[in-house]
Amino acid sequence: MGDSRLSADEIRAAAEVHNELGPDYRDAVVESFLERIDKEVGARIDARLASARPAGTHDPDPALLDRKRSQLGAMAAGSVLGALASGAAVEWSLHYPGSSPVKALATVWAILAVAYIAYAWRLRRR
Repeated sequence: MGDSRLSADEIRAAAEVHNELGPDYRDAVVESFLERIDKEVGARIDARLASARPAGTHDPDPALLDRKRSQLGAMAAGSVLGALASGAAVEWSLHYPGSSPVKALATVWAILAVAYIAYAWRLRRR
């Protein structure tokens, strides 16, 4: 990072070039200077983050993050389907005499519990 720092001479030189060039080139000089400043700030931020990170930690594996996202999506989809199935079971039980909403919900939730346990078991075995 030592040689990437902007010196006072480089800043003065950029200002002089900006003043000497015509209006067509001034924007290019400013953009170039701002790009160098952006790189410098980015390098400093990266250095600070690297020094602040505890030893032994590393960036997470993108494949692992994708797998975790898909697992979370599957669990969320299961929850939505469980809510829909619960509503359908209660609605069904209200229209048929002799059936109980509690029994219908218990049946649906038992099926959901088995499905979640099987999914968790499958994930644990990987």
